Amino acid sequence: MNINLDEIFDYTSFNVDREPHIKLNEEICKTCDQRACTNCCPARCYTWDEESQKMTFVHDGCLECGTCYVVCGNNAFTRWRYPRGGFGVSYRMT
Repeated sequence: MNINLDEIFDYTSFNVDREPHIKLNEEICKTCDQRACTNCCPARCYTWDEESQKMTFVHDGCLECGTCYVVCGNNAFTRWRYPRGGFGVSYRMT
C-alpha cells in the first residue's frame, strides 16, 4: 500500500491524554532563528506567533515521529517522550 503524508490522517486515530508528552522551553524558542519545527512537523503541531514571540505546541494531533526533536538545534525540549500507555496515535493501515 502506497500512502502519502497528507492521507495518513485518514488512517489515524488519537486517544489524547490531558498531559502533553512534549514540553518546550519557550525562552529557548524565542532565541531560535530557524524554527525548523514549524516547517518540519508533518502534523503541523508547532506555531510561531511573531507578535507575541511565542511558540505553541498542540499535542492533540502529534504523530510521535520525533522529527521536531531531531531538527531542533537549540535543545528546546524540557520533555520529549512518547505518551503514556493507552494514549497517543494509533495507525490503521488496512
